[in-house]
Amino acid sequence: MLNLRMLRHSDMMLWISVALLIVIGIMMIFSCTYSQEGREGNNPWYYTQRQMIAFFAGLVGLAIFAYLDYSHLKNLTIPLYALSVIFLLIVLYRGFTVLGAQRWVSFGMISFQPSELSKLTVLISLATYLEQKRGEIKSLPDLIAPALILGIPFILIFKQPDLGTAIILFAIFTGMLIWAETSNTLLLLMITPLLSIFLKQNLYIWILYLLALFAYMRSTKLRMIDFTTIFICNVGIGYAVPKMWGMLKEYQRQRLLAFINPEVDPLGIGYHSLQAKIAVGGGGLFGKGFMHGTQTQLSFIPQQYTDFIFSAIGEELGIIGAVLVLILFAIVIYRAIMLAGEARDFYGSILAAGIAAMLAFQMFINIGMTLSILPVVGVPLPFISFGGTALIMNMCAVGILQSIAMRRHKLLF
Repeated sequence: MLNLRMLRHSDMMLWISVALLIVIGIMMIFSCTYSQEGREGNNPWYYTQRQMIAFFAGLVGLAIFAYLDYSHLKNLTIPLYALSVIFLLIVLYRGFTVLGAQRWVSFGMISFQPSELSKLTVLISLATYLEQKRGEIKSLPDLIAPALILGIPFILIFKQPDLGTAIILFAIFTGMLIWAETSNTLLLLMITPLLSIFLKQNLYIWILYLLALFAYMRSTKLRMIDFTTIFICNVGIGYAVPKMWGMLKEYQRQRLLAFINPEVDPLGIGYHSLQAKIAVGGGGLFGKGFMHGTQTQLSFIPQQYTDFIFSAIGEELGIIGAVLVLILFAIVIYRAIMLAGEARDFYGSILAAGIAAMLAFQMFINIGMTLSILPVVGVPLPFISFGGTALIMNMCAVGILQSIAMRRHKLLF
């Protein structure tokens, strides 16, 4: 039975911050869609009602995961991971397409996005493996199993195509390995090739980078096999950049071009980025007022209630509202990291760290692409953007955090 006294040990700041983010999200979804044409049945509450339904479903998931001792998730790892992969396979062969991406599956009146489920299942699976192999992941061969746990969903999601979620999975993977105190050699293998992808655009800078990497690795006295593997990966991926460009979908290439220079096509590929910046900049300190933003109410930004909802916050609630949202996210992420440090065991610690990485990178990428400091990759803002599956999964993640919080201390009877 549920002992209500356990709630005294839950994290109150986490409850309050998440609740405020969800309230702000529902308000802004209503503001973005109230005057929008093409709503189903011309109902101004259509999107808000759907988000509210997802919220109540998320409450059920949150309650279940908070009540469940998080250590029992170890026993559910294989079924959850297998179910997630099955759903991703169904998406590729039987999923339906929205806005050029085949990411959704439908069962009767219920439709959902399996890639959102994959974030949580990959996180739980990695936590289970890292807890079992704690202190043993020191060389490159030790990375094969966790890379496979990540790789299968990563490839299936990338093929949808859903580059944003694939990036988030890699961010979760990297954050959890760092928290697990994996060797610096493995971290070099994961992170340095990403730098090569970006720096290869300028050949001379890339060569200087490779020379600096070579000198650094020599100074650390790495084993020859590790040294050679890391260096070959950097050189190889640098030369593979043109082929990787060809692997991207046309709209993904257009988004990257728009990130580099939005003004090159202000009415085409650069339209979203430019209009989002206009909306955020037009809000000023106090904003134009709820439901009074010109860019928002006149629908200058298509699908603003999903990936670009932060632009509506900036325009209608101003810098004060935007900073409030950032503070609330900072509290949520800070509390997740603190719970990772206070957890009763390593499994709870790595779970909390993974959730912190997941929420932090989603927030950073979403706000970054709204402000044009990152390319548009289609990542929703946690708890705020419209999307039932994302909201439910994020609330389940909060339930896991509260389960960790309530079991930090031994209950006294």
